[in-house]
Amino acid sequence: MTQPFPTPREWGRTPQLWRGAAQDWPALQRWTFAHLGALDPHRPVQVVQGNREIDAAHLVSTTWGEHLARLDQDPRATHEPVGHLKEFDLLKHFPALRNDLDPSALFPPGSVVSHQAWIGPAHARTGLHHDLLDNVALTLRGRKRFYLLPPGSVEAAQLVSRKFDRWARLSVLGVDALAPRLHALGLAAPQVVDLGPGDALYLPRGWWHEVVNLEASVLLSGFFGSRRRTWGLWLQTGAWQLAHNAGLWRRGHCTCHSRATGSN
Repeated sequence: MTQPFPTPREWGRTPQLWRGAAQDWPALQRWTFAHLGALDPHRPVQVVQGNREIDAAHLVSTTWGEHLARLDQDPRATHEPVGHLKEFDLLKHFPALRNDLDPSALFPPGSVVSHQAWIGPAHARTGLHHDLLDNVALTLRGRKRFYLLPPGSVEAAQLVSRKFDRWARLSVLGVDALAPRLHALGLAAPQVVDLGPGDALYLPRGWWHEVVNLEASVLLSGFFGSRRRTWGLWLQTGAWQLAHNAGLWRRGHCTCHSRATGSN
């Protein structure tokens, strides 16, 4: 059995890695790509191709079953890129999967928690960004690599992007291109943290991170905060999203609309 999991309130405001946090959860054994894909194979989903945080967003429509089936294939067997399903509300669409999890110990009592899944192939990337809420990222299948930079790093390099994302702030450059500039400013190089199945990483809000799939993987993030902070952000960012969708703010410069639709 795992030992009691320290909550982010106990950890403070720096990232913390917890090896084997979910090693006893049934999800680690049950959540194969074949098992997940069979839950509702014809459900329509949109996957991301490329690095939408830095480059233009390119969203592709497919089905849940087709996407999961492609993750089980040898990537060398197809010339078509395999998309990355991001910010997917897995537990809302498939509530029975909650029986395979035990996340209650991961979050401070009274927190509002939103669980989102990232499900994608090896080499898929989420560009450098920081979230507006605290986050516990839990790998349930495959391996992922996180590059971490403390708050203020991208700001010091004056490379915060104007691209719109409702729940995050983005960097103009990725970690590889940014590292020499940070060095020139006397700032720390990115920390590298690898997660395997069952490992959890606590990321306080404001910490910059870029994520790369080392293998096809399933990651479940729990974004959380106090009720006051979470609902306040929900109202504020919701107003931004409405203005953006109406074409009144940062139209054509976002992570939420595909270049193919003329919105990015």
